[in-house]
Amino acid sequence: MKASNVAEAQEGELQSEKEDYLAMEVQRITPVLGAKIIGVDLSKPLSNADFDAVHDAFVSHSVLIFSDQNLSAQNMIDFSNRFGPLMIHVLKDSLLEGYPEIYKLSNRRTKGKSEGRAYAGQYWHSDLTYEPRPSLGSLLYGIEVPEVGGDTLFASTAYAFETLSPALQTMLEGLTAEHLFAHAFRSGINRAARNGDPLNERPAVNHPVVRSHSVTGRKSLFVNEGFTVRINELSPGESSALLSFLFDHMTRPDVVLRHHWRPGDAILWDNRALVHRGVNDYGDDDIRHMYRTTIEDQLF
Repeated sequence: MKASNVAEAQEGELQSEKEDYLAMEVQRITPVLGAKIIGVDLSKPLSNADFDAVHDAFVSHSVLIFSDQNLSAQNMIDFSNRFGPLMIHVLKDSLLEGYPEIYKLSNRRTKGKSEGRAYAGQYWHSDLTYEPRPSLGSLLYGIEVPEVGGDTLFASTAYAFETLSPALQTMLEGLTAEHLFAHAFRSGINRAARNGDPLNERPAVNHPVVRSHSVTGRKSLFVNEGFTVRINELSPGESSALLSFLFDHMTRPDVVLRHHWRPGDAILWDNRALVHRGVNDYGDDDIRHMYRTTIEDQLF
């Protein structure tokens, strides 16, 4: 083949890769966080270029929404594994048989028992902060969802830190907080929803109140209503007051992204930079059946 033909062929290949890359459209949802990703089918392996584009959007926007997906459990695992190793949830009864990387969130009942964790996530939280090495991100896939209700809310802990006064930022950077899995089970609805009694399997861990993102270096608050028990260096009264302020500051209505689910929605979110919660405003007859993977942050 002539050199000119080789160059033309190489240029054609590069152009094809570029066109595939450009086929992905990123639509911002709010100025603070969130983007819709158009043109990506997560049931198919992504090229390195496409994955890099998704990863860049993930780091930039913290919440990515992929609509009209048709995913198997293995599809979810394969895509999530591109970001890092997957974590196995402590609630073993809520894991998908044959796929322990898949955590089932479901109020669908079989033989009188929920198929997964029902009405989970009522408190604002970041996934698995009670682990010594917490989560990088999570992928949640809606298989069957209520027509009305069952939304998921997201709030940026990075934006929350950046909008604090410099004096408070400096104070917080010297503090640590205790995180405990059992703390999320302090209410009746969560106690009724849990399967088994795994609360003693995860002892308390301590993490910095302010963390740096392992890719961008951007600082964010690393406390949450679901799993954070106390700030270690403060008295109980001081800790309670400061945590209440931080929780309210992080989740102000004007900075919250609210997503209403449709079947086939898949949402990837960055646990290093946000908190989220599920809105449990639907009844037992409104089925909310979802699968989730959780990615470990190896650089924490």
